Amino acid sequence: MVVRRIKMSRLSRAYFSNVKQGNLGSLTFMFTRDVHTGIMPFRNGRTYPFTIKLARKNQRLEDQLKEFLDVGAHGSGNQLDETVWNIVDILSHRLAGFGDAYLEIVYDSDKSGLKDKKLEFLPHGKIVKLFSRYIQLVPARDWERNKKKFYVIPSSRIWHVKLPRKLSTPQQHRKMLKQLSLLSELMPKFALKTSDRGNSEKYDFTAHRKARDIAIESATSRWGSISSLGRIEGTTEYYQIVNGLQIAYSKALLREHIINEVNSLLARLGIRNSLKVTGLKTSVEINNAIQKLERGEIGFTDAINATKD
Repeated sequence: MVVRRIKMSRLSRAYFSNVKQGNLGSLTFMFTRDVHTGIMPFRNGRTYPFTIKLARKNQRLEDQLKEFLDVGAHGSGNQLDETVWNIVDILSHRLAGFGDAYLEIVYDSDKSGLKDKKLEFLPHGKIVKLFSRYIQLVPARDWERNKKKFYVIPSSRIWHVKLPRKLSTPQQHRKMLKQLSLLSELMPKFALKTSDRGNSEKYDFTAHRKARDIAIESATSRWGSISSLGRIEGTTEYYQIVNGLQIAYSKALLREHIINEVNSLLARLGIRNSLKVTGLKTSVEINNAIQKLERGEIGFTDAINATKD
């Protein structure tokens, strides 16, 4: 399939070339990677283990959605399920990495429907809402003579997607990511500066590692830990299984939230139809399994199976 790229003028700045990228740390990298990895199950051969359809069949709208929701670099694919897989994967990565995401609805004609409309990400940076406008501020490093230092975009052309409140607010989430960046250091700086790795300063690596593990678990408790870390030393098998269930719950919650946000956007654009996803475990089903396990009504195997699609 050849994807038709729509050439349209956007009101926002597409990228900032001189923004300094900070070192996020290994824990932050693992967290953001783990959240979006497998949030929509991978394709098995030619098919996905789920079905995505419009509530009311409309082939013309389906074809338009495959272009409108194409926010990736390699096209939206041949099928609607591949298009939705792609936008959930990309948006979940953005939300895990920043707490929210801004996209501009780019078009040349303000007509209802999706024809000749396109979604484009705004680069991460300072964006302020002022009444019925969004102000995109250009970082000082990107200021150029005789060029704009800010861009004004009507709110009707901005799609602002945030984390579901059950997981966090964007501000709280960014604070948590900063905590993970600080915790990524295996040893404190004062110990690294000594020739004996802190022994002369009575530094206890074992105690520090335990405190660090507790701090990581505390910071990520809403999400259910960082799955790549595996089993935390000193914890029980029960703790590991419950953490795994919480991770599955968080992913399902985020996936459902993104799909609901897409449906809300379609309604906002005058589309009287919506996406329906079947074949995946819901956040309600997983949460019910967690509660049953806590009450002793089901065993480990049944609880784990409750997360499998």
